[in-house]
Parts: sequence; structure tokens; C-alpha cells
Amino acid sequence: MVPQLISHFRIVERLGGGGMGVVYKAEDVRLGRAVALKFLSEQLSRDRQAVDRFRREARAASALNHPYICTIHDIDEHEGQIFMVMELLEGQTLNYYIGRKPCNTAWLLDIGIQIADALDAAHSKGIVHRDIKPANIFVTARGHAKVLDFGLAKLFHPLASKVSAGASAAETASLSSSAGLIVGTVDYMAPEQLESEPVDPRTDLYALGLVLYETATGHNPFVGQSSSSTIANILKEEAPPVVRHNPLAPAELDRILQKCVRKRRDARYASARDLAVDLSALRRSFESSPVTSPIIPAEAASAISLSRAAVRGLLELIQVGYLWMYGLALYKFHDVLRVSHELYGSIVLGGVLLMAAVLGVPLRLYQFTAVAFDYPNLGRKYRKLFPAVLTLDIIWAAIPLLFLGQLQGLVLICAAALAFLPFSQRILLYAAYAHGGGRSSAIQVPSS
Repeated sequence: MVPQLISHFRIVERLGGGGMGVVYKAEDVRLGRAVALKFLSEQLSRDRQAVDRFRREARAASALNHPYICTIHDIDEHEGQIFMVMELLEGQTLNYYIGRKPCNTAWLLDIGIQIADALDAAHSKGIVHRDIKPANIFVTARGHAKVLDFGLAKLFHPLASKVSAGASAAETASLSSSAGLIVGTVDYMAPEQLESEPVDPRTDLYALGLVLYETATGHNPFVGQSSSSTIANILKEEAPPVVRHNPLAPAELDRILQKCVRKRRDARYASARDLAVDLSALRRSFESSPVTSPIIPAEAASAISLSRAAVRGLLELIQVGYLWMYGLALYKFHDVLRVSHELYGSIVLGGVLLMAAVLGVPLRLYQFTAVAFDYPNLGRKYRKLFPAVLTLDIIWAAIPLLFLGQLQGLVLICAAALAFLPFSQRILLYAAYAHGGGRSSAIQVPSS
């Protein structure tokens, strides 16, 4: 039980906790500011390695004065319990946003640029984080990223002397892991970490690329059923294109993230600064419509919640329905022309409808086949066909006029329903492929 007053900090409320310890909101009564107190759990307080890691986190983070790294004010001990005094953050970790709705690309780029900038600052001090993952990236209420938890941080030789002027040899060694020991979170480890090779800044860039990939698509491409299968995937498999799971993502974003998660370090970005430059260049293409929300606005996202298989079934059913109507009209073409002449004194309407049916049959057969066999880039192809589909369907929406005498007031309702079908298919295609993934892409926003 943590007392209400520790040193000059008054505990206000518990913010959260886990296996490592508990975080409390507190008030610094001397300075009158709100802070966060991170306590190592009572059990781990007796574990020398855990205490060393806790102190290492404080030492590494406090050496980095950066707006996108959580500030560590102090580390202290109270009645045998060690605690850290941290900047109080309001918001959520990146885990909260992953997979909730289609990710806003501009927002994702802003977060990526900020994290890359934070890593660049750490790397310039000779520090590799080694545990970049969504749970260690905090997004404040103002939309700013904060890198957390430097407990697994490691010094790498080229810049090790820059960490602090008075760092002793023992302090420097404490930031290194034992030979052959794998440290970090398996799901976001770079191949060199898994193979116990020396790490460098490009190791963090791999993890950051994977985090941004997961944020953009809603899932980590390498996570398997077990840790062993995840490790095998990281070492052997390539990440699928981002557009396969998020068709709204620009191709340039896919290129950037694919470069981050290359197996060979020399194929990745050389530095976090280089990554930030490419992310910034892509972000500038969105300057005409800056967005700070992490989620695509409601009007751009589908409200339908159906499985991709169900949506494909509906699309196939719609095509069959069209083919049945076209076939019936062509089979009864004499009756169509006769009714058109009787109602309007001309066969023009009937002739136009029959021509639309003739042109519509191959179009609907193609669409049925494309959906049934899940053609690649189906959404993009439908987008190109949409003007023709819309024209034919608007013409076909006039078919209820042939039944004006029988349907009367229902004519307008039937015509409106038929005219809406092409738009409903666009919505269904978006629901099928923008949310559920698969080989096909959804209605694509052209990337400039």
C-alpha cells in the first residue's frame, strides 16, 4: 500500500499497473505541479536485475531532453520501494488506436515523424532503445508522441562517449546485455536481435517501421501462433504490401515502411533522420487538408460491419440479379417494345433499355467473375468502370416506368432503388476490402 504522502509528493490516484509495477498521479507540493510516480513492484524491488533496469531507464531517459521523449525528473526510494518521478501524460498508448478504424495517414505520418525525431536524439547520444513497440509509445491528448521505457536501452560504441561526460565504465557497461541474451519484445524484434548480433540505430528503425505498419494496417504481419512461429516469420517472411490491408494508404508510405523492415540492416534507412526526411516529404503532400485526428472521419469510412466473405456474397447476388433482369428483358423484348409504344407512343424507351441490357450482360459477367475469383486490385478496376456502370444503371432505373399503370406511386421508389445500386456496390466494395484485407484493394484514393 502506497502512503498518501511520499517525500514531497502527494498521491492523487492510481493510473495503472502491470507486472513491473504501478504508476500513480501525484502532486509535487513544493512546485505545485502534477507528476507521475512509477513504483517498481514490491517483489521486483528485491530483484537486483530489475532494480538495475529501473535505474538504467531513469538514467537513459534523463540524459535525453526532447519534446517527444517522456521526461524523467528524478529517481528516489521510500521505505525500500524505489520510484521514478516522471512527466505526467494525458492520453493513450498507441495500442489504443491500432485496429480501431481505418487509420488517418496524415496523423500516422505526424506520429512517425515525431518518434523518428525522438530516436534520432537518442541515437545521437549513443543510445539504442531496443524495445520500440505500441505500448511504449504514448499519444498525448494534443496528438504528440512520447517515447517511453528506456529500460532495455543500450549504448553502442561509436557515440557511447556522448551519453554523459562523467559516465563511469560501470555505468556504461550496465546499459549492455549479456552475450547471447535476447532482450526486448519478440513481436517487434529485428532479425539481428533474435540472432543475438550487435544492435545499432537501424534496429530501432526496424521496430518503428513495424509499429507504423501495424498502426496503418491494424495488425503485425509477423505475429504467429507462438513465439517460435513469430521468430520464424521475422527471420524468413516478408511483410505484405500495406495496401493489401489498408487500400487508402499511399504507395509511398508502403515503400517507406518496407524499407524500414528489411531483413538486412544495410538495406534499411541509415539513420532516423533519413527516415524522418522521407516521412516529412510524404506528409507535405497532405498539407492542403491537415488532419489531427487518428481516425478517418466518419463520412469517409464505411459504417457497415460485415465479413469480407459476406460482402462478396452480396456483390455476387447483385450481379446475378442484374443478369436475371437483363435476360428477362431480352427474352421478352417484343413485350418491352410493345409496352413502351402503348404508354409513350414510341419504342425509344424500350429500345434504350434493351440496349442497356445488351451492354450490361458482359459487364455484369465480368464483375461477378472478378468478385468470385477475388481479382487483384478489384476496387481500383471497379473505380475505372464506375462511370459506365452508373450510366447503364441510371438508364435501367427507368424500367419501372414501363409498369406505370400497375405500380403507380411505387414507380419512383423502385426507380430510386435501382439507381442507388451502383453506389451501394461502392460501399460494399469498401467494406469488403478496406476493412477485411485480402488480395484485392478497395476504392483507392489516388496517390500524388
